[in-house]
Amino acid sequence: MVRLGEDADGTWLYAARGAAASYAEHGPTPLPVSFLTLLPRGDQWWIATWMRDNEEIDIDLYVDIIQPPRWVGGGTVRIVDLDLDVIRRSSGEVLLDDEDELELHALTLHYPREVVGAARATGEAVLAAVAQGKAPFSQPPDRWLAAARAAGLAS
Repeated sequence: MVRLGEDADGTWLYAARGAAASYAEHGPTPLPVSFLTLLPRGDQWWIATWMRDNEEIDIDLYVDIIQPPRWVGGGTVRIVDLDLDVIRRSSGEVLLDDEDELELHALTLHYPREVVGAARATGEAVLAAVAQGKAPFSQPPDRWLAAARAAGLAS
């Protein structure tokens, strides 16, 4: 991902459709859509990704519930995924996904109770904010999409 810049909400990153990505479950794969991702300021337990150039996947916004992201140097960010996701479909439908995975992993991977509680609370809060169209989840700021276009990353 390319770091576009920062604002009051956090750090904005962009990856164009076809960019190389690596997934634990199926290894290196080109991205099927373009990602505009917000790493929020402070100790937020989420990251938000708006999906663009998206004819194949019925997702407009994907919010991963995670332990707070940490920059670890060299432009690398460390993210620990906690399974829950808030998804806004292209139709506007909003849902909380993978609650079963959180429950399973809490038992099998021994997630601390505080982490499970924070993940659940964050998932519910983000679900409500996305459903109500609250910032920063309403729409990605046009300025960051324009910055990606100006850098030749997006059309």
